[in-house]
Amino acid sequence: MAIRRDRRPPHAARGFTIVELLVSVAIIGTLSGLLLPAVQSARESARLTTCKSHVSQIAKAMIRHETALGHFPSGGWSPAWLGVAERPSDPSQPGGWTFGLLPYAEELTTRDLVEGATALTAQGVYQQLATTPVKLFSCPSRRSAGPIAVVGSGPFSAGAATGLALARATRSDYAANGGSVGNCPPLSVLRKVSGPVANGTRLTISHAPPGNPNNCQSLSLPYNAVVNAHLTANHPFDRLGPCSGCSGSLDATIYSPTSLADGDAWRKATLAQKLALSDMGIPDMQDGFVHRMSRVTAGHILDGMSMTYLVGEKFMAADRYHSGTDAGDGSILFAGYSSSNTRFGLEAPRQDERGVQAPTAFGGPHRAGFTIAFGDGSVRTLPYEIDPAVHKSLSARADGAVVAMPW
Repeated sequence: MAIRRDRRPPHAARGFTIVELLVSVAIIGTLSGLLLPAVQSARESARLTTCKSHVSQIAKAMIRHETALGHFPSGGWSPAWLGVAERPSDPSQPGGWTFGLLPYAEELTTRDLVEGATALTAQGVYQQLATTPVKLFSCPSRRSAGPIAVVGSGPFSAGAATGLALARATRSDYAANGGSVGNCPPLSVLRKVSGPVANGTRLTISHAPPGNPNNCQSLSLPYNAVVNAHLTANHPFDRLGPCSGCSGSLDATIYSPTSLADGDAWRKATLAQKLALSDMGIPDMQDGFVHRMSRVTAGHILDGMSMTYLVGEKFMAADRYHSGTDAGDGSILFAGYSSSNTRFGLEAPRQDERGVQAPTAFGGPHRAGFTIAFGDGSVRTLPYEIDPAVHKSLSARADGAVVAMPW
């Protein structure tokens, strides 16, 4: 029987195999290049869905709180104060709205970690509370719910315990709507002063000339001069507080009570008494759902629950997710009123960006937009390019403005 021989030279078979391999590699590389963006897009879509679910759950818990107690959770006292389990989530609660929300978000066991804390046990139980991850407050596009370093804040107070040092703590990727006012309230708030203010009481204002509103000037003036010369004159852009502080962190502009007794006295003080101490965190000035020592009810939302922001994603510097050094992320999850848990519509929302800090703004890491829940519990992802006037109006609970909704 004749034997058929392959007359191709030995190197021909090897060459064909190498060519096949190279072609296969090229095809795989091309397919990978086509599939990778699709895979990344699918993953981001899933993360956005999870984020929207978290915002929705938080909003529903806030609504349950209002239904049960007649008001939304209070904003707390200051970033130096932690939640006290023995106090209700009203203006007497030093901790933030995140702490008051726990029983209505199926996180009662987390709150109970500090139930009955004493001066001897506070350090241990509050460190445990601070490092307990609560996924509900975490955006998966940004970071996990685990604790990160506490940098530049503290010592903390909780009830009778003071001087608490916390090395690591969890954070919130979401913030309640503080309103349209922001750090620097308009001078019109002075019309609410019912008690006497000493003529010598000096107020710091940011004066923006009507003809050149971008030329802000920080002025320190006696109370009477502010009322008579600036409030009654045509100075629509003048505000309380220095020019440099209007878009900065809340944490440096508010008075922090030194004890429970001091805080209880402070929340009962008149607007005139608070002005005398140049406290820019005066509760009477805000117009959102949550602010310092707040007790906002559904009846306060005159613009309608479906037309007013309740809670949403906050802006952060994209290179500071894990450092705890962002000006709007320095306060820990269960601490009181601060830029870490409250944002305003005064500043335009923006997508997270490296090297940029905007501690009063809403925003988020998603390319599609920022997720926000309204007072009726509805959740939407709105574009960062939303009209600034519409954004500001949707953050005010009773401005009476008629806006074109961005959806």
